[in-house]
Amino acid sequence: MNTALRSIGSIIIGYASIVLGAILFQDLLFGGLSFAESPASELIIGCGLTALSAVAGGYLLGKVAPFRPILHSVPLVVWLCIERTIIHMQGITAAPLWFDIVSGSGEVVGVVIGVYLYSRVTSRLSF
Repeated sequence: MNTALRSIGSIIIGYASIVLGAILFQDLLFGGLSFAESPASELIIGCGLTALSAVAGGYLLGKVAPFRPILHSVPLVVWLCIERTIIHMQGITAAPLWFDIVSGSGEVVGVVIGVYLYSRVTSRLSF
């Protein structure tokens, strides 16, 4: 039971880190980002910082569920892909599909890098 709670908690904490980073870096820092209205420099910085929050989310995921952290990142990565798809299909974002794919991929890669960094720091790279 404890292992299941840690697994679920690690995914929730990893996702929360990404959401909080997106709110902090996109909404609070820049007052919201828009593909059509924001300058390219703000888009690059905002998306880059959001990807760094995904790295932090992946690291925290590994910290909470240290047993097979790479395996625990799979549900989070799948959820991020589903979320991006829903956001684009519902028209919540006005960005073109290629931009949503690139920004979503940055989050996915960020999670994987964060889990990898945690695994390297703790020498627990297991599948």
